[in-house]
Amino acid sequence: MLSKNRSSSLKAFLEEAVSGPERHARFLNTLSFLEHLGSRKIFLSHRRSTLPGGVLQHLAEETRHASFFRKHAERIGGRAMAYVSGDMLALASSRFYFARLDALVTRLVGGDQDHPYYYVSLAIERRALELYGLYEEILGGAGRPLTLKGLLAEERRHLVEMEEALLRKDPRYPAREKACSEIEGGLFERWLSAVSAA
Repeated sequence: MLSKNRSSSLKAFLEEAVSGPERHARFLNTLSFLEHLGSRKIFLSHRRSTLPGGVLQHLAEETRHASFFRKHAERIGGRAMAYVSGDMLALASSRFYFARLDALVTRLVGGDQDHPYYYVSLAIERRALELYGLYEEILGGAGRPLTLKGLLAEERRHLVEMEEALLRKDPRYPAREKACSEIEGGLFERWLSAVSAA
């Protein structure tokens, strides 16, 4: 979770991001990119396994979230968009946020079974719930015709699934979870600074 100051910064950024269609569209496309990176990470982390049904569903839902945000980005922006700098906010920082989170969490938890997948997903789901929940509030306050209710429900379910899996699989879960959360928090603050300045 963010500090009070950073929470205020996130709210200010989101209010500014929805204030005009072009910036709003680029922000939505940035969220689409982050969801796309998440689905790609899920696939790559299981490419040598049998891809269990629950993981396959998670992969499908994250891909659908990427499509959801892209569709609304293009609707609001009035044009086709791609994962390129002109269509996003802070492309390099978005890529860095995800890549560093994956690398640092993997280094922390090691190659223990599929623990990196669960810990990275747990950190991302928590952040998504905070970010998307606040974004939904701001959309409602601004009278914007976009709802994230279904998407938020899926992210909540993913979070519960990650927590339950880690409680079963990793006796070191509480300490590792705290360390992973701290890693993600620092990286998110860096990302927020970059997208706010973009």
